[in-house]
Amino acid sequence: MEREAGAFVLPPLVVGIADIMRLKRELDALYEYLHQSALRHTPETELKLPKTSRVLDELIKANKLDLLKREQYELVMAQLNAIEQRAPQIHLSFSSDPSSAFIVRIVEWLRQNIHPGVLVQIGLQPTLAAGCVVRTTNKQFDLSLKHHFETARPLLIQKLQDGAAA
Repeated sequence: MEREAGAFVLPPLVVGIADIMRLKRELDALYEYLHQSALRHTPETELKLPKTSRVLDELIKANKLDLLKREQYELVMAQLNAIEQRAPQIHLSFSSDPSSAFIVRIVEWLRQNIHPGVLVQIGLQPTLAAGCVVRTTNKQFDLSLKHHFETARPLLIQKLQDGAAA
């Protein structure tokens, strides 16, 4: 899926709605800090920026932002609000907690092949054994080993009966 020039880019570290909300809080705090510093700033004092999270750093880098400019701050907040309200969401359930590198790879693939703003929620279902369950707003795909065994149960029973008869 091609991205148009100048389009807002969500870095793969921004996985789900919780990350969007965290980014918005961090941006608000950063902008408030910059505003307060500008009011108190004197020529002999050095203005030090607070440490930002890796996720915010990636968002700034991916979109080539200068958050010292109010219009860019407002643009980012508007984009994050739009993503929070309209982005497609996918819920993935695994039998165990996936690694962060694995989640990033899944998010990258989904954003390249499904939608550039898709948000992913990760859940745990220990009863799956292996595989995953994928849910969207109107579909569910059970790609688990448990589901595969349940659907293949009649065949397994038939093969066991054929083997016992022989």
